[in-house]
Amino acid sequence: MYDPIVVPLDGSEFANISLTHAKLLARRLDVPIHLVRAIDPTVINRVGATSIGFDYSAVDELITEEEQAATTFIDKQVESLEADGFGVTGVVLRGYAAAAVNSTTQEGDLIVMASHGRSGVRRWFLGSVAEEIVRQSTVPVLLIRQPHEEGQ
Repeated sequence: MYDPIVVPLDGSEFANISLTHAKLLARRLDVPIHLVRAIDPTVINRVGATSIGFDYSAVDELITEEEQAATTFIDKQVESLEADGFGVTGVVLRGYAAAAVNSTTQEGDLIVMASHGRSGVRRWFLGSVAEEIVRQSTVPVLLIRQPHEEGQ
């Protein structure tokens, strides 16, 4: 029914909860998992230039560092999932997160993702990215809501 399950990961704990759901589905449906992480250079340009006093010469270095960290993260996730017996691939893309995730999908895929998380160099509210993915996706999207503490 779904092949593969596409899981956007941003390194946040909550995004990893969505991976838990994706793993359960992948096992039950016997399908591979495709991990996606987006590096948005425009966000890094804005955040980096502001935090380093508009020293644009250092922005390229920030982008490279973020991309290396993202690649290491995805590679570790792929290795861990392979060790658990999953068919898995992973990719790090440059560009706006919603567009990057949607660019990796095709008919028959399912996106499983957190409704909130982080992106870019620092924490960002992912709700708007999740909303955009849902609006623009040509494949089904399963949003995993953030757990709420009792009384909230």
